[in-house]
Amino acid sequence: MFNRVEYKRSALAALKNNWGLACLLTILSVVLSTLADMGFMILGVIVTGILNVGIIATFIKIISSYALVSENSSSTDKASFSTFLEAIENHWLNALLGSLWNFLWVFLWSLLFIIPGIVKAYSYSMMFCVLAENPKIDAMKAMDISKILTNGHKADLFMMDISFFGWIILSCLSFGIGFIWLSPYMTMTQVFAYYDLKKMAFAQGKLTPADFEA
Repeated sequence: MFNRVEYKRSALAALKNNWGLACLLTILSVVLSTLADMGFMILGVIVTGILNVGIIATFIKIISSYALVSENSSSTDKASFSTFLEAIENHWLNALLGSLWNFLWVFLWSLLFIIPGIVKAYSYSMMFCVLAENPKIDAMKAMDISKILTNGHKADLFMMDISFFGWIILSCLSFGIGFIWLSPYMTMTQVFAYYDLKKMAFAQGKLTPADFEA
């Protein structure tokens, strides 16, 4: 069952000792994406997508470390800035292609008015999570998997985003400074939702572990 309250609680718990790294990545992403947007819109889309996959891959590592701590494991393999750089190195090509495909299809559906574009944006919203977790999967396959994962849950994902509305208002009132903390909170919540959607898809027979192999 989709449980946005639990995803948000888990996101805060996982970020508890990792806010410094998460906020640093957010600032870096905003600066680089803004600079890219100033040059050419498509370049901004590509840079944002690549950075997004790198951040999600880093958050996946944080979740892994958080799970080990919860199980009282003695592992010290934790996420760091080098985790982000390695993710960019390993994922940049698929992230680039995924960014272009995502932009193209959402744009085309948006030509049919705003609502179809929003629906498709949520349909493809898990694509970057798939790419971040599975660097060998190509962009088109990741998009197809995202459509399966979000089937029947697009309204849930929309309501999850709406639940952050109060924090978004406060972040705007702080001249955008609040987004340095809100953005990683929202992204981490999405990653936890991704894992649960994946678990549900396996349980319902919509997907199998083999589908996440190249």
